[in-house]
Amino acid sequence: MSTTTARPRQTTMAGVMVMLGATFVVLSVWDRVSRLRSLETREGIERFLADDGPGSGLEVSVESMTQTLHVVALVSAACAVAAVALGWQVLQRSTGARIALSVVAVPLFLTGLFAGAFASALVAAATAFLWLSPSREWFAGLPLPEQGGPRQPSRMQVWEQTSNQGSQGSAGRDDKPTPVLGPGESSSAAGSTGWSVSAGASDARPGPVTVALVLTVVFASVMFLNALVEMVLLATQPEMALEAFREQPNPFVDDGQFSDSLLTGATYVSGALVMIWSGLAITLAVLMARRRAWAARALMVCAGVCAAVCFVAGLASPLILLPGIAAAATVSCLRRPDVRAWFDAG
Repeated sequence: MSTTTARPRQTTMAGVMVMLGATFVVLSVWDRVSRLRSLETREGIERFLADDGPGSGLEVSVESMTQTLHVVALVSAACAVAAVALGWQVLQRSTGARIALSVVAVPLFLTGLFAGAFASALVAAATAFLWLSPSREWFAGLPLPEQGGPRQPSRMQVWEQTSNQGSQGSAGRDDKPTPVLGPGESSSAAGSTGWSVSAGASDARPGPVTVALVLTVVFASVMFLNALVEMVLLATQPEMALEAFREQPNPFVDDGQFSDSLLTGATYVSGALVMIWSGLAITLAVLMARRRAWAARALMVCAGVCAAVCFVAGLASPLILLPGIAAAATVSCLRRPDVRAWFDAG
């Protein structure tokens, strides 16, 4: 068995994403817990448990709900701290840490919905990358996909081999060398050269394309669902939704500067744009995975715009930076030379 020690880039990126996302979860939990006993939070819980609120069917008191949220936040913080430590051990090629991280990622994702869905989704997605190729082979001590198996010779090597065999064993025949077949072409003459001409190597999807696909689907789905939930709450509980919006620290909007009708309209428009943009990104990602070069270029534009918007909006909420980082990573993956060569060969 090979003892490959070089860590794949995808594994390094996944480990860093785990530690970064878990750190954001810890910071978010600290912020939520610090405001859990505030008057605004208590009033929000009371409205949630009111007879006309979404939690009217829950037979719990405000104090019990506050304690429950506090426990959920502590569990999320504990899982996040463990994920930071396990993420570092994963980078040291610890198979036990990878298994433990996979176990911790489940409650972290569920409880992280209280502290920040983007951060917990980032940890879950990065953990899933650790079980995909080439990370899977690296943890098992097997040759990496680009290193394992016989290497296909270059076109010049095949031409030279064909020419040498033709000159040595074909006296009296035409010394014209056999044309070299491109990927995907087949001929009985290809086997006589001694080389295996196969299109499988060029047809294999590069790892960065899979990374870009998973990042796009995970974060676009979270943004789509988040926008959908906000629009549903605004339609069913407009007062609670607008008050929650005003309570959020926002350097771009002063308290009382805009009317409720203007905020409602802006929320509906922005939510619709986010849902359309997320759906478009998911569609482009699926087409990109099917080797559509135009979809990859369109996805890079879509992800680039998303990253720019998220980095600007991150001034109001640091959690918005997470989808921006994922979008920037998507653009970086699709700009790699091996990825562009894979699309060109298709």
